[in-house]
Amino acid sequence: MNYPKISIITPTYNSAKHLNACLLSVAQQSYVHKEHLIIDNLSTDETVAIVKTYALQYPHIRIISEQDIGIYDAMNKGIDKSTGDWLYFLGSDDTLFDNDVLTELIGSDESAHYDILYGNVQWGTNGPVYDGEFSFVKLFEQNICHQAIFFRRNIFNRFGKFDVKYKVLSDWAFNLLWFGNEEIRRAYHDRIIAVYNPFGYSSIEQDPLFHAGKRDIIGQHYPQVFVQLFDQCVKNKKLSHSLEECDQQIGSLTQEINSLTQEVSERDQKINKMLNSSSWRMTKPIRNITHSVRKRSRKIKAFVSGKHIASFNGMEREGQGHSGNSKGNGSTGYPAVNDYEKDLV
Repeated sequence: MNYPKISIITPTYNSAKHLNACLLSVAQQSYVHKEHLIIDNLSTDETVAIVKTYALQYPHIRIISEQDIGIYDAMNKGIDKSTGDWLYFLGSDDTLFDNDVLTELIGSDESAHYDILYGNVQWGTNGPVYDGEFSFVKLFEQNICHQAIFFRRNIFNRFGKFDVKYKVLSDWAFNLLWFGNEEIRRAYHDRIIAVYNPFGYSSIEQDPLFHAGKRDIIGQHYPQVFVQLFDQCVKNKKLSHSLEECDQQIGSLTQEINSLTQEVSERDQKINKMLNSSSWRMTKPIRNITHSVRKRSRKIKAFVSGKHIASFNGMEREGQGHSGNSKGNGSTGYPAVNDYEKDLV
């Protein structure tokens, strides 16, 4: 039976809030050939005291508390100070998924034939599982969480340690190195390795330096065809984002149209209800009279503002050509009343 030693490395800085669960998830593993190194960056809370308390009960726990320049510097110190055949990096706010993770992977006979073993992580206590087996294209677009990977020590002897110039995604840069090497024996296990805190440091902070240099890393360690493949992935991703934005706009317009359609339908229902009501039918004669009165009122206004004024002006001009009142038939020179009535008909 194969029982290699595994070193679990956990960087800490003021990690007292979550550290108990992390330490216990390792201490309760059924696999006994282990050590747990806590690499602390001079915490000012109860972190160091918590670790020392657990170390009294669990001798596999060791703490090194000294200043570092970031998470990956602490992980590199852990590599140097560890004594295991296999190395694993667990965040202070992460936990191993169950008590048999190490036994099933590191304690299996299969582990003797591989340099890398990796599986999945669960995002939070009840979150989704991330993220299955990786291909070259998949790794170009997203990272394998370091909480899902077990490294044989010779991987770091061969490729070096984590590049500390990358503050958040140095493990992604490192994964690109070994994943593209055909001599590295790797195996994927479809099981959850750890519960990963989705609100941790690497989930919140950005690493623009890594993203800017990712293409160069691929160019240095992969055949040229993979660089072209990476470029195509970038184009596809941009196109995908554009399509997603279009879909969002279409979705927004569709909601607006549906809302307007609903509003029109509701108004139609109100109008139909009103037209079919008994009060609407009973008041129809009144509406007809009102319509007739309005129509006649418009004719009167037209007459007063137009024809009557024009007739009056003409008669005034005619009166200027005769002195006194006109004689004969009793005419006054003005249109007869009957003429007005004809215009109103």
